[in-house]
Formats: sequence, structure tokens, C-alpha cells
Amino acid sequence: MDVFNQLGELALGSRLKRLSDQIMRDGSRIYRDNGIDFEPRWFPVFYTISKKSPRGVTEIARDLGVTHAAVSQVARELLKKDLLVAVRDQYDGRRKLLSISEKGNILLPEIKEVWNDISEAIHQMINEHQTHIIDSIREVERSFEESSLHQRVAKITQERCMDEVDIVDYKAEYKEYFKSLNYAWINKYFELEELDELVLTNPDKIVKDGGQVLFAKLNNQIVGTCALIKIDKDTYELAKMAVAEEFQGRHIGKKLGLSAIEYSIRLGAKTLKLESNKKLIPALNLYRKLGFVPVCSDHHKSMYQRANITMQMNLVP
Repeated sequence: MDVFNQLGELALGSRLKRLSDQIMRDGSRIYRDNGIDFEPRWFPVFYTISKKSPRGVTEIARDLGVTHAAVSQVARELLKKDLLVAVRDQYDGRRKLLSISEKGNILLPEIKEVWNDISEAIHQMINEHQTHIIDSIREVERSFEESSLHQRVAKITQERCMDEVDIVDYKAEYKEYFKSLNYAWINKYFELEELDELVLTNPDKIVKDGGQVLFAKLNNQIVGTCALIKIDKDTYELAKMAVAEEFQGRHIGKKLGLSAIEYSIRLGAKTLKLESNKKLIPALNLYRKLGFVPVCSDHHKSMYQRANITMQMNLVP
């Protein structure tokens, strides 16, 4: 039983590694059969330098799309085997340039014959199948260049986490969550102010005055909240956003923010503003991603001592 066949795409990296290891093992045997002291892992670096030299490690790494460290390691092995020589760059004494050595140049015609044989054998293997693996790999590599696996997984994870969260309107039974969630983050970074007490103990007033208090529910548990406070008929403030610490990192704040923006549009708002503190870097990054931009607030003095940045979003074109 081949587990990789069962795992499908999930085992792509491991499967390609297995195939690569098999090619490398066979490559080592092929070089030995031809009496050549050479390792398959040296090929890309040695070949690149044979086509153009002298060359620096940084240039080679860039051309091969691999790390500087990976090229340096192979270069050290090739230098030890006397297949390369290194000289100081006359324009930059800190930089070494690599070239094929006299021994390497003697070996090159012989090794090129082996490369041609290997290329022909792989070509035959590929042509035994309808799918051209090189073209397919090239397309996959292009996809990775456009968006890495890490970026794609992060996006899928974010969407999944956000889908698991429900955003609900204010109910009297959620009143204590509005207070406790906000008390937690304010006391962690700042000191509770008199206005905090007034707002957090009276969420009903926010709703009564034309705003709304939203809550994030995960598995029927309240894990986050934020408020939309009406300033005037055209302007609302996004305030008192909080997510329980144990549930942070699940993009709950982002879903709360997006829901608040949608809700303020339904309320007829033209501008959505917020106040924050410059040391709350993750929060500010979230606000920027949501579309808020810093605005000059010299003419406006916040009622909160901790607030030292104002941001806003225009909701109409």
C-alpha cells in the first residue's frame, strides 16, 4: 500500500522529495559507473558556473532560486574537491568569485556526456506518459511564484476560522460580555477610565441612540464584541472592539470589523471613525487592512487619555 497515493495532494512535497531522492541515488550510481567523482547535488551550481564565470554566490543563488546558504555549502564541497577556484573580487575585497578550476575543466567534457545520457533517459521516461511532467512542474512553480503555499494556506485558514464565527446583534443577556471582554484588554494595556465605565455598563444606550453592539459567537460562546456609536446622522464610531485572549489569532476581530462596516452602511453612515493607541500594533494593522487610514486629529481632542491616533473610513464614493 502506497500511503502517498492515499494522501493525494497533501503529500505532494513528500512525494516530490521521494522522487528527488530516487533520482539523486540513481545519479550517484551513474557517476560512479562512469568513474566520475561527482555528486548529483553539485550539478546546478557547477553547471551554472560552467556557463558563466567568475560568479558570486549571491548571483548563483538568485539564478537558481535557492538560498545563499545552500549555494555556499555546495561551493565549499566543490572547492574541497578542487573542481572550483575562488578569487577575491578586485572591486570588493569582501566578495569571492567562483570559477571552474583546471581539474574541473578537464572533467567537464566527460561529465557533459553523462549529463546528455541522463537527459535522454529522463526524456524517454517522460514520453512514456501523456502528461509532460516538466510542463506540469513549470506550471506549478509559476503558481507558487504568484502565491506561495504558506500564503494560500493562511488565506484558507482565515476563511475557515471566519466562517466558524457568527456575528449577532445586541441582546440584554450579552451585556456582561461587552463589559468583561473590554475590561480585560483595557486593564492589560492601560488603566480603566471613567468614560469606559459609563459606556461599558450602558450598552443599551448605544443601541437606543441609533448605534449597535455586535458580538462574535463561536460554538455558542461569546468570544468578541465591538460597538457602533452614532456621532451624527452621517458619522459612526467603531469602538470597544475586544476579543477574548484565548481566541485571538482566529481572525475574529477581522470578522467583527467587516460586520461593523456593513452594519454602518445599512445605518446610512457616510464616515466610520475610530480612536486607538499607537502601541497597539496588531489592532492598527487590522484597521488598516479593513480600510481605515490615519487622519490629522489636531482639531479633535479625544475624551480618552489613552487615545493618540484617529483613523477613519469613507463609506461613500
